[in-house]
Amino acid sequence: MSNTASRLRRSLALLTLTVAAVGLAGCGGTSASPATGDAPNANRAAAAQGISSDLNLEQCGKETRTIKHDLGTTTITGTPKRVVALEFSFVDALVAVGMAPVGVADDDKPERIIPGLKDKVGNYKSVGLRATPNIQVLTALKPDLILADSGRHKAIYAQLSKIAPTVAYASLNGNYQQVMDSEMSAAIALNKCDQMKARLAEHDKILTDLKAKAKSGETRKALFAVSSDKEFTGFPPKAYTPGVLALLGIKSPLADDSGDATVSLTLETVVSTKPDIMFIAGQTGDTLADTWEKSPLWKQIPAVKDNATYKVDQNVWSRSRGLVASELIAQEAVKNLYGN
Repeated sequence: MSNTASRLRRSLALLTLTVAAVGLAGCGGTSASPATGDAPNANRAAAAQGISSDLNLEQCGKETRTIKHDLGTTTITGTPKRVVALEFSFVDALVAVGMAPVGVADDDKPERIIPGLKDKVGNYKSVGLRATPNIQVLTALKPDLILADSGRHKAIYAQLSKIAPTVAYASLNGNYQQVMDSEMSAAIALNKCDQMKARLAEHDKILTDLKAKAKSGETRKALFAVSSDKEFTGFPPKAYTPGVLALLGIKSPLADDSGDATVSLTLETVVSTKPDIMFIAGQTGDTLADTWEKSPLWKQIPAVKDNATYKVDQNVWSRSRGLVASELIAQEAVKNLYGN
């Protein structure tokens, strides 16, 4: 069995075991340390158990639940009804269990909520920027739970906790496993374990079916990057989107030798990295990648030579980071690369 196939099997097995463990409420794993916002790409998965140790599975179904998360411990009683999501991945978690947020930090741009979520979210109040949510607006919503990012919102965690019980997980800089863990943990906080169990099983099947459509023994390497007018930012193997592509057997050409969630790339670095495939997400208007396309160096990149460069939606491929986003990423990658 190839290393890629082994990783896919382990990852999908992890999801399956997570689902099974939820049904056994009280039989969670007991090893491995939780990652924090300061170490966004630390490995959270406890390989022996197939689930991370900090998923609070023993709390499933309890009227009062003690939720361990990246920034501490939070006690929640009952089933929250008014929930504010300060990252798009938490909007995904809410939709996954049949709920909708009363407030979302959507950067004052509701169009950033991706297809598959938008039609299920309904009406909500924007609480402003994800990086700096409007505390006054958030308070006025009178939430009974806040889902926050452990990196972005660490400095205001105490303030958020005075408004409502707050749990925080790595989203902005979270890798695929961290985001999957946060979905399950959010469901426990929401008192919706069974619903997330069913959604994770569905997610497992979708990814398995897409992997079957991908080329067996794929050797090409795909660079995922976000291009702005001044920066061309690459995402290393441990970042979220490359983690999704890895489930399909598509590796990243970037080095995996640091804990950084992103790396700034020059044109010369991209040329030397020699990606066979490039998925490039960019802002509206001209970007640095558009400028580079006019350079002879750009034409030396294997992905450019082989016409394997694809422009993708930044909202789906970079900002959302959830079950729906990962499924859309995998579907688009398979369609572009294999015509399925």
